[in-house]
Amino acid sequence: MCIEPHKGIVCCRALANQYLRKPTKSGARNIVAMHERVHKIPGMMGSLDVTKVHWKNCPTAWKGQFQGREKVASIGLEAVVDNNLWFWHAAFGFLGTLNDINVWERSSLYESMIDGTHDELDFEFLVDGEVFDKLIYLVDGIYPPLTRFLSSESDPHTKLAYNFAQDQEAHRKDVERGFGVLKVKF
Repeated sequence: MCIEPHKGIVCCRALANQYLRKPTKSGARNIVAMHERVHKIPGMMGSLDVTKVHWKNCPTAWKGQFQGREKVASIGLEAVVDNNLWFWHAAFGFLGTLNDINVWERSSLYESMIDGTHDELDFEFLVDGEVFDKLIYLVDGIYPPLTRFLSSESDPHTKLAYNFAQDQEAHRKDVERGFGVLKVKF
């Protein structure tokens, strides 16, 4: 069977093996190199975000669990997307009542960062002559301030902070484009 519930997440092993495989270390190097060429951000693995997909045929008995503030049943999708719209991480099936932080706390990506398995992808890279060794993800302001997350200030007070916020938000559009493509197709 394709649908296997796990911690509130629905996955399909047949698709996951081909399209949702975790990157290897050499794959991570290629992703980071591509993002450095395209976005001029060293160490960037991709953009992380959550979206809600409306569930038109949600069973009545489940509607309360999946009905968020939009007043319609929805399912949450968390994803890391690169500039080529390749989904390097995806978790689908979260209750529509969960916000981004609640989804993040149930995420397999979060688990891999906590248990240390994500560290297998890390390698050293330079930012303005300084060596870093933790790959980063572009996120919006709702995510917690982790060393792997790069988010902009919500209210920048300097020209430099304002320009950074503008650039970061523009580069974070990869994940929004990925969600848009999925919503149009499905």
